[in-house]
Amino acid sequence: MPTKEYYEKNKEKIKEQRKESDKRYAQSEKGKEAIQKYEQSEKGKERRQKYKQNYNQTEHGKKSYRINRWIYIGVKSDNFDELYEYYLNCWECENCGVELIEGNYGNNKKCLDHCHITGKFRNVLCHFCNVLRGE
Repeated sequence: MPTKEYYEKNKEKIKEQRKESDKRYAQSEKGKEAIQKYEQSEKGKERRQKYKQNYNQTEHGKKSYRINRWIYIGVKSDNFDELYEYYLNCWECENCGVELIEGNYGNNKKCLDHCHITGKFRNVLCHFCNVLRGE
């Protein structure tokens, strides 16, 4: 008898057998260890997520995140610490002079302008000027 037909005829019986097998496994030492490892990994995952969330709110976490983003988009620098300090202390667009804001929205949000070919830092600009430059 082909497997598919057998399964269709004995669906309930097979489900019961699986449940019994799962119960026996969960009661065995190996099953108890597996369950314990799973529960520990879930707790560890939650703990790691909470730690990462708290770390990202610290000054060091914000700095690390921003520098890693710059590296990811192709910015090249000999001294990222110096570049980060310059970026933090710049509150005026170096092109149009508008006051810059932190955050993800608005035409006057702060952007690090760089050459997309060489990766060299050029200026700290507002979003509007950065888009107009379009390089």
